[in-house]
Amino acid sequence: MEGTDFAALARIVLRVAHALAAALWLGSGTFLVVALLPQRRSSPAASETVRTAQERFRRWWIASSAILVGSGVALMFDRVADGRGTATYLGLLGIKVVAGLVALAASGGLLPRPTRPTLRPARSAWRVPDRIVLALGALAYLLGVLLSVIYPPDPTAGWR
Repeated sequence: MEGTDFAALARIVLRVAHALAAALWLGSGTFLVVALLPQRRSSPAASETVRTAQERFRRWWIASSAILVGSGVALMFDRVADGRGTATYLGLLGIKVVAGLVALAASGGLLPRPTRPTLRPARSAWRVPDRIVLALGALAYLLGVLLSVIYPPDPTAGWR
């Protein structure tokens, strides 16, 4: 493969992985919070269905969280390493990172939970409502889109 710029290809793969993981995290979270969780109160059978769905969502939630963090760190260093990041860009990036990390941590998407059903996860001192977690995730996603518009990526530039 003569002339292939592997750095440019890696950058494209990282951006696509980051965008897809964000869409999966936000989309599944929206479905869970808006469609499934309100069903818990309707009947015991519905409550069991919601619990089963939450367990299955959990694997995707953890995987997408790991991809988000890993690709996000690589992309962040790549984007600021060229020295073209303005104070506005860095400020928006900081807000995006904080919103995303708080949403990930509050959702439990950063650490796996115990697998034995007898163990209950410890309640944290702070509990963020599901809709706030979703709003923070949406904010991080929208800031990512905004940053791509005001600081467009150049996938052909190779690693900086």
